[in-house]
Amino acid sequence: MQEHTRFDDEAATWDDDADHERRQVAVARAIEDAVDLDPGMRALDIGGGTGRLSILLADRVGSVVVTDPSAGMVQVAQQRIEAAHLGDRLHAVRADLSTGHLDGRYDVAWSSMALHHVHDVDALLRSVAGLLADGGRIAIADLDEDPDGALHADKPDFDGHHGFARPDLAGRLTRAGFTEVVFVDATTITKNEREFGIFLCTATKA
Repeated sequence: MQEHTRFDDEAATWDDDADHERRQVAVARAIEDAVDLDPGMRALDIGGGTGRLSILLADRVGSVVVTDPSAGMVQVAQQRIEAAHLGDRLHAVRADLSTGHLDGRYDVAWSSMALHHVHDVDALLRSVAGLLADGGRIAIADLDEDPDGALHADKPDFDGHHGFARPDLAGRLTRAGFTEVVFVDATTITKNEREFGIFLCTATKA
C-alpha cells in the first residue's frame, strides 16, 4: 500500500511537526477526561504511529502495546519509547488489526487520526472488540466528515476515508459489539485557512 511507504518515509521527522504534537496533546487530554484510566489497565494503541499519544498517556495506565502497519513508524515508536525510559511498560509492534491477529487481552484501546486510513473499518472494530475485555473501553479520535476531501487534496496517493459522519461511525461501533457510544469535540486541524473538526468517540464493549 502506497500510504504505508509514505509513512515509512516520514516516520523519522513526523514528531517535528508542531501541529502533530498539539493535536496529540489535545487528544490525550480528551481521553483522560472521557475514560477512567487507572494504573492497572492494559492499553492497546491502534495505528499508533510514533507512539506519541501512548507516551503522553503512559503514566495513566499499566502497559501499552503500540501497533502500526508501517515498519518505519514502529521502529521510531520503539526508539521514542526507549528514549522516554518506558521500555518496561510500553512496546511497539508492526500489526494491521483489520487484517491480522494480535495476542493479548486489553482493558482500553485508543487511536488518534488512524481510522480514516483503514480500508475495512468494520473488520478493525470487530478485531478490537475481540481484543478487549468485557466492559473494556475504546477511544477513537478522528476527522469529522470532510465530504469534498479537502484535508487530503494535496496527497494524490491518499486512499482512505474523508472523515466520518458521527451517526455512521456510531452504527459501525454498535454492530461491532459496542454500547454507550459518545462523541465530543476534541480539537481541530487548520489547513489552507480551513478548519477541520476532530472528534473523540468513546464506547464500551458490551
